[in-house]
Amino acid sequence: MLLTNQKLRNLLALIVSTFCIFTYLALEQQALAQSNIVKTDSFYIKDVLIECHQKTIDRIILREMAYKKGDRIAKANIDSVLQKEANKIFNTRLFVVVDVYPIPVKGDTINLLVSLVERWYLYPIPIFELADRNFNEWWKQRNRDMSRVNYGLRLTQENVRGRNETLKLLVQLGFVERYGIEYKIPYINRDQTTGLVFKIDFAQNKNLAYRTDDNKLSFLRSEDVLRERFWTSLGFSKRKAFYNTHHFIAGFDYQSISDSIYALNPDYLNNQGRSQRYFYLNYIFNHDSRDMATYPLNGSYLNFSVAQKGLSNFDDLHQFEIKFVGAKFFHLSKSTASMPLFFATSVRGFISFPSYRPYSELQGFGYRGDFVRGYELYVVDGQHFGIWKNTLRWRLFSIRANLRKFMPLEQFSTLPIAAYLKTYSDVGYIKNDFVAESNKRLTNTMLWGKGIGLDVLIYNSLLWRFEYSRNRQGEWGFFFGFEADF
Repeated sequence: MLLTNQKLRNLLALIVSTFCIFTYLALEQQALAQSNIVKTDSFYIKDVLIECHQKTIDRIILREMAYKKGDRIAKANIDSVLQKEANKIFNTRLFVVVDVYPIPVKGDTINLLVSLVERWYLYPIPIFELADRNFNEWWKQRNRDMSRVNYGLRLTQENVRGRNETLKLLVQLGFVERYGIEYKIPYINRDQTTGLVFKIDFAQNKNLAYRTDDNKLSFLRSEDVLRERFWTSLGFSKRKAFYNTHHFIAGFDYQSISDSIYALNPDYLNNQGRSQRYFYLNYIFNHDSRDMATYPLNGSYLNFSVAQKGLSNFDDLHQFEIKFVGAKFFHLSKSTASMPLFFATSVRGFISFPSYRPYSELQGFGYRGDFVRGYELYVVDGQHFGIWKNTLRWRLFSIRANLRKFMPLEQFSTLPIAAYLKTYSDVGYIKNDFVAESNKRLTNTMLWGKGIGLDVLIYNSLLWRFEYSRNRQGEWGFFFGFEADF
């Protein structure tokens, strides 16, 4: 039956109304979806872009970043989050400057831009350095004797093949004659979690510290070789997380001394003879979440080491050692990000068994970072020790100077420089079960030091420390250093 005109009009009106309703619902759903996108609390990362890197391959850079292509990143505190990403890349020590920026794409979609200035990677550096423990000992106790200088050439090729691999060659003459080679591969597997390092060194001395008297080193100088030493090692590293690395090292150490050294100190080597050899195993756990490895202001650091020297009857030495360093760094004002006040606290410790140790293996205060500030001129030998250091820093300034008008090399055209005033207080104790009478003044007793200083940091890697300290014995002194003092 044919439809009447009225019925046809009603049917068409129903179809049009239904179409309009479905169209309205679809548009409403689309608007709701767009509204939800706008109101999300995170950005979608469409891509990670890297610029201004000519040698370093992308995966070495991306390995350090927690955020990848396709991830979401919270809008809250995005600047501080991206600064942490930049710090992790910077701590590879491959770049002078690292910045990470969010680049808007559309809506809640962004790209991350990693902007870099690469370092100069080939360093044929002439060696002209003091052989003494630190500058202060050479200046005050060795009368600035220029014969106590090492010279030669240290050739370092960093970022080999653009993969952060490092080759080091050493030819050193002077106070200590030494030759060495080292090759480090941070990643040997596809997942970039396992690394490899190989070292081999040979050294011989015609000047040698053979004993400690009154907590100062006694040296013998000769025209003949007083000690020869050869050591080599093969190490594997495992790094699954960003901040944690495990190291497993196997090595061999051999040294021999002359008759004159043996006559002056029969306990110089473990077997009371003229030579000593041993294999060793070493495990090291390293956690490093510092914002800057050279001069940290925020984050934490932990290094824990266990070593067994001597593995069989073949070895002349059998010694078990535990050493640890833990440090925490704070920006003291969380509410005012620009407040330039920082605090650092750290603890160091060393334990060894058995108690008897040959002189060549003694650990104590006065070497590397193991010292109480104010006692830089002294050596304190022992089998066990502990140190607690505290430093309050106030940043005077931190700038990036543009040197492009004067420096044609891009790697050196930007000069980051910063200066910090500081005050500090350290306390330490070292235990020695076989202390000589002449060394009892600073052994098996509490030591403390305090003072004020100025730190100058250049290129984020070169540190100059100027310090004026007082120790428990009431001695004041001006000291100068080149390494972080935490």
